[in-house]
Amino acid sequence: MHPTYLFHTSFLHEPRDKCSTMTEEYFGLLKNEMDAIRKRDKGRKISNQESTSWQSNDGIERNPIFIGAIRQIKRVVRDEMMPFFGAKKDSFDIEFHNSWGNINGFGAWNSPHLHNGCFYSGAMYIRADGDEGDIHFIDKDPKVVGEIPAVPKLGDNIKILPRTGDLLLFPSACMHMVAPNLTDKERYSISFNFNVSLLDYKLGSNEDTLSRKDIKNLDNIWHIDENGDYIY
Repeated sequence: MHPTYLFHTSFLHEPRDKCSTMTEEYFGLLKNEMDAIRKRDKGRKISNQESTSWQSNDGIERNPIFIGAIRQIKRVVRDEMMPFFGAKKDSFDIEFHNSWGNINGFGAWNSPHLHNGCFYSGAMYIRADGDEGDIHFIDKDPKVVGEIPAVPKLGDNIKILPRTGDLLLFPSACMHMVAPNLTDKERYSISFNFNVSLLDYKLGSNEDTLSRKDIKNLDNIWHIDENGDYIY
C-alpha cells in the first residue's frame, strides 16, 4: 500500500536495455561534451555542495550530442515504466521539463532535496565506477509511530552505487541526496525532470478505455514472491 516506485536499469549492463547506440564509446563522447560545456558554462549552485562540484544550467536535452541518450530514456519510460503503471504505450505523451549536467569531484556532495513541478525525475550516469558517493533515497513519510525493527525491508533509506550507463527514475517528491565523493575521480551524470500527459487512458491488460476522471476508481493490487519482490 502506498509504495514509492524507483526504476533502476543500465544501458550497458542490463541486457533488456542494451542497444546499439548506447555504447561505452558513446558515453565517452557524452563525457567529453560535458567537459566542453563546463569550460563555457560557470554553472550554478542548488543542491550541489563544495567548490569541486559543478552543475550546468538547464538545456542538456537540446544538446545535439545528448539527443540519442534522451531518446533512449524516453523509450524506457514509454516501454517499461508507464506499462508497469498499467498504461498502454500509445496512451500518453512524454515531455521533458528540464535537464542539466553534474560533475562531482573530491568532497562534492548534494544535500537532501526534491524536484518540484514535475511527475518523475531521473539521473543517468555518464562516468561512474560506483565508489564516488552513493545516492540515497529517503522515506520522509512516517508509517510507524513507535520502534521499528532493524530489518532490511523496513529501512527508511535506500542507497545505490551508480555505475556508467545506469539510469534511475523516481517520483519528483522522493527525497534524495548524494554522499560525498571520497575518491580523486570525477563522477559525471545528467539529471532531468519530465511530465507524462495522459490521452485516453487504456488499461494494459485489456482494450477498455478510461477517461482521466475514472482513474481514481482503479484498484492496484500487487503480489510479491517469497523474496518480497513484486510479481507483475
